Amino acid sequence: MTTRPSSRLRSAISALALVLLLPGIAIVAQETAATPTDEPYFERVAVNIVNVEVYVTDDDGNPVTDLTTADFEVFEDKRPVEVVNFYRVANGVAQAAAPALPSPPPETADSATLEPETVVMLAVEQEVPESQRLHLIVYVDNFNIHPLNRNRVFSRLRSFLQDNVAQGDRVMLASYDRSLHIRQPFTADPARVNQELFALENTTGYAVEREAERRDAVREIYEARSLNEALRRASEFSNNAHFELRESLEGLTEMVDSLAGLPGRKMLLHVSDGLPMVPGQSLYQAVQQRFADISAMGEAITRDESRNFIRLISRANSNRISFYTIDAGGLRTSSGFGAENRAASTSYVVSTAVDSVHTKNLRDTLLLMANRTGGQAVYNTNDVSEGLERFARDFGNYYSLGYRAPSDTLGRYHKIEVRLKEKRRGWRLRYREGYRDKSPDTRITDAMGSHLVHGFESNPLGVSVELGQQIPDEDGLVDVAIRVRIPLAKVTLLPRPGRHEGRLSVYLTVADEKGRQSPRQELPLELRIPEESLERALADDVTRVINATMRPGDHRLVIAVRDEISEERSVIGRHVTVTKGRGG
Repeated sequence: MTTRPSSRLRSAISALALVLLLPGIAIVAQETAATPTDEPYFERVAVNIVNVEVYVTDDDGNPVTDLTTADFEVFEDKRPVEVVNFYRVANGVAQAAAPALPSPPPETADSATLEPETVVMLAVEQEVPESQRLHLIVYVDNFNIHPLNRNRVFSRLRSFLQDNVAQGDRVMLASYDRSLHIRQPFTADPARVNQELFALENTTGYAVEREAERRDAVREIYEARSLNEALRRASEFSNNAHFELRESLEGLTEMVDSLAGLPGRKMLLHVSDGLPMVPGQSLYQAVQQRFADISAMGEAITRDESRNFIRLISRANSNRISFYTIDAGGLRTSSGFGAENRAASTSYVVSTAVDSVHTKNLRDTLLLMANRTGGQAVYNTNDVSEGLERFARDFGNYYSLGYRAPSDTLGRYHKIEVRLKEKRRGWRLRYREGYRDKSPDTRITDAMGSHLVHGFESNPLGVSVELGQQIPDEDGLVDVAIRVRIPLAKVTLLPRPGRHEGRLSVYLTVADEKGRQSPRQELPLELRIPEESLERALADDVTRVINATMRPGDHRLVIAVRDEISEERSVIGRHVTVTKGRGG
């Protein structure tokens, strides 16, 4: 269903108007399309750094925590790349490599004969930067889980969160119940998430009814008198299962996309009884067993959803999200159809084969999501405590290897490979397998979207927003003046003959209380500051005035500013209550 945008946005200033308000200084700031120039306007000085989290374990599964940059090799699309940022967390303590102070030269040494200075790298404890902060998302697939299995996992999960969420970490709780619900937004207090877990225990788990339907369908296939009758029943169930899987993947994709604009590490702890790679596969297995017809499994393969799972994994990798999956189904036993069926050809052996296919079909997707994003999976156990302990070790023991992304391959998906220069028997490395290099425009869109969903703000440019007068019009809409200020001292300026130049882009969008969102507006600005005015200008702000025409009601205003030279960006939000206009 398409809804009319909640706001109509328009610039209050023409393309040629002066918009840089610095008293007494002759400075031009105008939209870039209005300023042709004979020389290349600017060059970007920022580069995109790809951070790859690497988890190294020894042959006993214990974290290896004493490696350095020199121990790793990183490849992108099979080409070696240089690690320019190295960050290590060992036993929960964040450390980074820093140069040691060089020893003073001997007093008698001749400087002309000194050996080149050797820089020794030391590990120094440091505060966790935003780019390494943990966002933990507990995602409960309530549609694909039995409530008893769910609540059994929750009893262990509550202790896990209370014991392992460290200061500065952020954790949230979301559930999928035929649609995505954020039950507890990001918080630093795991007790708030645990409280919502108790509330979630009282909700329905849809897998009970759906598993009963599957068993009835298998039974009807065993009792079918013809192959066509059995195939028809398998097809009916599989069509429904296929539709439900697509909806489940859409909910999970919605969550993954909403996290794209958040900085730092993101771990999505996915709790379910599993998602089928091939919806209805076990029913076609039952048809094959019942009628000894191998063509049945060929029809099942036409429903293979592995390609859509790979797409989801690629999105997660591009958004720096690792899946940590829990098969809440635990130890599964045969459903015992053979003992209950009247069909002479059914047997316990047959039902075991069907259930084995069913279990593997659900479990393979959880393993795939975890393995290809650098995460872990817990399965085949009714007590998830040991698996959660393994998850917790990843929280406090990892390496982050940063390298420069290529500048000419935006939009492409790149494969990542990390190796140890010296191979160790039994040692294992886990990391995300790739990423898609995003354009600056896409990154801004991601950041603004994450603000609307999760309220995340980042403001390295020191942007401030002031809401001005509301002026109603005859249509019942209201013009709201929005003044955006950016300290010029925070803007990257490039020297040109007789002046300094910079370039900013201001972005704006508005969402109302029903979630309807206006089209994003982009307002690019060029800054040209005379050399003699620079010192005074650096003490002032760049100011952009925008009019947003909104409907009466409560709105969420999101402002983003991007420095197009340094690629530094700020995203902030404001609540706006618009009163009724004359026509309302």
